[in-house]
This record gives sequence, C-alpha cells and structure tokens, in this order.
Amino acid sequence: MSKRNAVILGAAGRDFHNFNTHLRGNEDYNVVAFTAAQIPDIAGRKYPAELAGDLYPEGIPIYPEEDLSKLIKEKDVDVCVFSYSDVPYSKVMELSAIVNAAGANFMLLGTKDTCVKSSKPVISVTATRTGCGKSQTSRRVIEILMSQGLKVVAIRHPMPYGDLVAQKVQRYAVLNDLTKHKCTIEEMEEYEPHIVRGNVIYAGVDYEAI
Repeated sequence: MSKRNAVILGAAGRDFHNFNTHLRGNEDYNVVAFTAAQIPDIAGRKYPAELAGDLYPEGIPIYPEEDLSKLIKEKDVDVCVFSYSDVPYSKVMELSAIVNAAGANFMLLGTKDTCVKSSKPVISVTATRTGCGKSQTSRRVIEILMSQGLKVVAIRHPMPYGDLVAQKVQRYAVLNDLTKHKCTIEEMEEYEPHIVRGNVIYAGVDYEAI
C-alpha cells in the first residue's frame, strides 16, 4: 500500500503533538505540510528535522491555512488532519467542507492514537476555550496535592515563537530558568507562579520526551 500524503491543520501546539504521537515514524503517511492558524509568525517556518524524525530529514514546511486548497491539489494530498482548538463547531465543519471540496479526506484524531502513556498519575485540566481559567485551576490543584505531601510537577506546551529544537524539553525550577530558556513575557506569566510556589514545571514540544 502506498503512503498517503497528509497535511496537518494546526496552531503550533496540538498539531505538533498529533504528529509526534501518531504520524512521526508512521510508514503509512507522508506528511507534506503543516498549516498555521491563530499563532503569528509560524507560517513560512519548518517543523525541524531534529523533531520530525528519520522520515523527514529536511523537516516539514509550515504554510498559512489560507493556502490549504492549493496545497491539497499541488501536493496530491489524501488526508487533512484537523489539530487545533478554541474554534466553534461551524469553523471545524467549514474547514472540512474546504478539504472535501478539494478532494481530500478530513480527519480528527482521538485519544487512542494521541495519548502518551505515563508511569505516574496524571490530572488533566482542560477547557472549551482560551481564557476559561486552566492556569489558575492547575495551580490550585497543585497546591492541594502539595499540601498532602505529594511531589507534583506541571506540564504544558511552550509558546512556539522561538527555536523549536531548543523547546523540545524545558524544565523550570528556579526563576533564572526563565532567562536560560529565553522565555517570552507570555511564558513568564505562566511559569513564574509555579516556580515561586516551589513547584517544578516542564514545557516542551515533545511530550513523550518529557
């Protein structure tokens, strides 16, 4: 069976995770591109070869989502994998219609193919949209667990504005780590409250490596 050409529709977060967990090293697919939405200055870059694995020695290019129809035709794309959040159902179905009209299949990956197995107990804090209070809730959950004498760490995705290879795995335990990892103001606002509470936080593009 020949490989299926795939495009991953994303926003420099869940798209990278879906690739890492299900498509990196998957001989059934050839990921020809990522598309970018929501996050500025991502289009025009590449998901680097150091993170993409042996099947992608040149890395994987990232294009604006506006180019999706053209990409499907020019790269003979078989399937587009929707991989970002914080959009209404109507937006998801709009993209599905664009993909189908251009001749490709539209895919949503589920937890069976994208969850990372952990040897430790995990509490996942999620929300329906940005700004609901995941950060505050996460900090409160950690405070409760630490008050019971448990050793707790937080894990989250970095803001993907910098060097993605350098952002593969990052550990923050002291305030100087914010400078060491060249954090943006947005990242500092997220990480610093954990550090000052005496909690370690990990961030990284590759959750499996973490």
